[in-house]
Amino acid sequence: MVDFCIASDQGKFRKENQDRAIVVNGEYWTLAALCDGMGGHVGGSQCSTLSTNSIKQYFLDTFPQKLECSDKKNVSKWFNNAISFIKEALVNYAKEYTEFEDMGTTMVVALIFNANGLAYVFNIGDSRLYAYNGLLYQITEDQNYLYQLMREFNLTYEEAALDPNSYKLISCLGPNKKTNCQSFFISQKSAVKYYLLTSDGLHDYVSKPIIETVLQTNKSLKDKLNLLIKYAKKNLSKDNITGILVGLKNE
Repeated sequence: MVDFCIASDQGKFRKENQDRAIVVNGEYWTLAALCDGMGGHVGGSQCSTLSTNSIKQYFLDTFPQKLECSDKKNVSKWFNNAISFIKEALVNYAKEYTEFEDMGTTMVVALIFNANGLAYVFNIGDSRLYAYNGLLYQITEDQNYLYQLMREFNLTYEEAALDPNSYKLISCLGPNKKTNCQSFFISQKSAVKYYLLTSDGLHDYVSKPIIETVLQTNKSLKDKLNLLIKYAKKNLSKDNITGILVGLKNE
């Protein structure tokens, strides 16, 4: 089994916490999922709650725990079916409570093979997954207008950030939202020690070198994660701040 810690903070400037995070340890596979409900839209917390609860239920009910870790096709097929299951739950909720038709959330997911730390990563929106093996690597790419500008117009981060719409999402989960899922594979050869899943209230306010330095310490998973949240608050994070830190036994 892998070790893990979840920590979440409302932050100094938000009236509610719309982030949700779960980890489910299976016999052979572990699911970690983090959702950041869209601020400025009615139902951000409902959408993130429904999404995390739905993928947890779908994992417990349907994930084939004895699936070979190399079976990329069936892992991807399972996740695509999971997204359909979540979308159906969101659509049904919005039909019953029409004021939530515009709700949305990000979702970043790691399916980790317990025996060797191999992982399949899926991302919708601008939450992130990092992998650490002595060095820190950002695995996911933010699905927002900023990164689209950088990619399509070859702009620097600083240039793209000047656009007033730069942090608007171009993909998210919701009953009426455009959803485009990225997928990534991290092999056991990467010798990962930690997987870190974050909402933007954390990674937008704690630099990559600081995250790397914290993960290099001998602190417990809980203390590492709480320190990252402390840094985000110190840097005046304007959002909810959430992280999942997964430690692998081979560390």
